[in-house]
Order: sequence, then C-alpha cells, then structure tokens
Amino acid sequence: MRSAALAVLVLAAAAPAHAGSEGVYLTLDGGYSLFNKDKLSAKLSHYVSPSDVSLLVNNQMPDGGFFALHLGYNVGGHVGIEGSFAIHPWSPLDETRGGIGLTGLAVRWFPLQGLLKSSRQFDFSLLAGINYLFVGGGGVKNGGVVVSNSSRGLDGMATEFGATFELYPVKVISLGITPRIYFLDPARYFTDFNTRDKGGSVQLGGGNGGSMLSIAFSISFHFEPIPD
Repeated sequence: MRSAALAVLVLAAAAPAHAGSEGVYLTLDGGYSLFNKDKLSAKLSHYVSPSDVSLLVNNQMPDGGFFALHLGYNVGGHVGIEGSFAIHPWSPLDETRGGIGLTGLAVRWFPLQGLLKSSRQFDFSLLAGINYLFVGGGGVKNGGVVVSNSSRGLDGMATEFGATFELYPVKVISLGITPRIYFLDPARYFTDFNTRDKGGSVQLGGGNGGSMLSIAFSISFHFEPIPD
C-alpha cells in the first residue's frame, strides 16, 4: 500500500503530456474477448481423455468480458515499454467461477512520431508482448450442484499482438480502442489447482494452444517526467 501511494503521488506531481510526449502512462482497458479453442482441444487430446478436454474447453472457457491494467513508459514518443495484467473472468459470483489471467511485458511502437507534429491530438501504436498464462475454473454444475472433481485448468505462456488508436480530448488523457490477439501455449494441464505442483498436473508439449481475441476500449493517463 505504501509503495502504491508513493507511485500515485509521483504521478500526480508530474506535468501533463500529449501525443508524442515522453513519460509514464497508466491505461485501464475494458471490453470483450472470444476464444478460438479448436487448436487447444487438439493439443489437449494428445495428453488427456476426451471428457477432460470437454470439461475445460467446452464448459469452463466461455467468451465474455475482458479487463486489463497497463503501466508503461514512453521513450521520446517513439517506443513504449509496459507491464500488464489482463483478466477474462466468468461466473464471478458463482461456485463455478473462473477466468483466464495474463501478466507480462509488452513493447509499443508509435510510427507517427517524427512524421507528424508532436502536439497532435491523436496517435497510433503497434504492440507485441509475452505473458504468463493461467486458466482455471471452479468446476461445472449438474442439477445446481458442482460436480466433484470437475475443475480443470492450464498454465503456460502466451504471446500478444495488437494495435491501439487513441484520441486526446485533453493533454493528460487519451481514449482508445485496441484489438489484440493472444496466442496461447499452455505447458501444463491440471485437474486441481491446489495440487498442480504436487503431481496433479500433466505436462504438455510446446506448440499452438488456440488463441483469444479481445476488443477493448481504454482510458490512459499520461505524465511527463518531472523537470530537474
């Protein structure tokens, strides 16, 4: 809490920025995401039973809401380096709640910098990143009761690619839209989160494990470096 409060004070003391400025940015994303699960099903089928594949892929990975938090630094208006946490939850108030979480690092390139004036009120960036991936659910229900031993999950890596279009209504704030795709590469399949490191998991080979496409609307807060 103390470090978070210090970060807020530093950002509050910084000068406002605009498109093309160097400095810190904090972005909040919200939108919708959809899974492409055919390749994930095919990958899992080499290691676990069809019923196990179905429990996770068909019953515990629905399309739905997408939320993310990004904290980054724009270097000279040309390149941004950011840390991110994203989540796609489902049934958050139910016993069968679950979600996919991704946390990692990404790099942004702002190709308009140097081509157009730095005081412009719009911007465009391309992004690429790598993340740790976690997928898990609380199980499935039958007749209103959670079926015993029906919880399934995955963890591994995911790469991401996307683009952001932004408008600056004021210097310190931008509003954007970001289409983004995550390519999933799960390394483990587990039937119980609590025992996944104690023999309760199946090691998966490398390779494509499906994808998740998200469309998110964002609000970003931009802060220039504090002058010396």
